[in-house]
Amino acid sequence: MRRTVVYPDWAEKYRAKGRTLRKVRDGYGLYECTSVYVKGEKYPKSKQTYLGMITEKDGFIPKKISSLSGQYLEYGLSHFLFTNFKRDLQRSTFNGSEEIVMLGIVFYIFGSIDEVFIQSTWLTKDKSDAFVDRINKGINESRLKTVSNKIDSLLVQRIPDDRDRLILVKLLFLSVIDKSSAPESVIYPETLTAIIERYGLKL
Repeated sequence: MRRTVVYPDWAEKYRAKGRTLRKVRDGYGLYECTSVYVKGEKYPKSKQTYLGMITEKDGFIPKKISSLSGQYLEYGLSHFLFTNFKRDLQRSTFNGSEEIVMLGIVFYIFGSIDEVFIQSTWLTKDKSDAFVDRINKGINESRLKTVSNKIDSLLVQRIPDDRDRLILVKLLFLSVIDKSSAPESVIYPETLTAIIERYGLKL
């Protein structure tokens, strides 16, 4: 004999055709039930999709939909270099515009200013079209190498300890951000923030 499950009224009212409830600690999970045909199988396969949570106090609470785009961009290292060294880098090359500094940073990080790398970093995400156009017009790569070399010397100057400098650069490079997120959402490892504070730098 099939057992009939009785749900409290505050949960039952959210159950409808094609939906089921599952008891959890603080209430009930609401699921949509569908049948999916699987080739080669004798019977359709049941599929349950979680819709949200039901509690007596709050009623139905829809599941959170992520606003993240799923496309991640390099953020930590380029932002750090631009924030801390922008003026020094502009002075390092003739008529050093902000654009040249940004391209020089991309060149330092990736070893190239190919369009794919420009579009892979937060630093240039709103400037990709202009940058690609600039490159197509023929930017002097020696200027970018000058900026890249200056970055190396500034890092040594500001962080003289080889181990600290290596850790900082590598961990910053691993600090990425979702394209649709705000920069404030980036979480840095404590090891990295300790080095930043030790040398009086900015994140």
